[in-house]
Amino acid sequence: MTAAAVPVVLAWRGVDNHVYICNNVHMAKHDNRDINASVKALKALAEPKRLRAAALLARAGRPVCVCELVDAMRESQYNVSRCLGALCAAGIIRKEKSGRWAMYSLVPGAGPLNAFVKRLAKPAPCCGIVAGDIARLEKRLALRRDGVCVIGCKC
Repeated sequence: MTAAAVPVVLAWRGVDNHVYICNNVHMAKHDNRDINASVKALKALAEPKRLRAAALLARAGRPVCVCELVDAMRESQYNVSRCLGALCAAGIIRKEKSGRWAMYSLVPGAGPLNAFVKRLAKPAPCCGIVAGDIARLEKRLALRRDGVCVIGCKC
């Protein structure tokens, strides 16, 4: 009986110990790039301000200007821009230029990661910071004219 025929077997080869835990076909097709991308995204979301920014973008459901996020999060433009840059680098959000505005939104089709971020955008009553951010963002988005940010950041 070969090791490939038995799902779980301990094979001894000299001093090397090999434990075959799973010989399923899906394991043979595993791609480390998927795991590395997930780790990078989760590391980016592990910082509270970045997580708040991602939750706000998920809640908005449309591109949001940096100045709108600055007002909603009550953070400096520098801090918010750094958070957004890290989220872009991790592939969670995307940046689009619209005239002089930098607009950010979740990357479409990111699947489980977007679902995770969107879940965070539905805060429990105990999550006062995110709930406050969302309330301020909704007020800030209401100031748009024809769906466009017109106020700008006064940082």
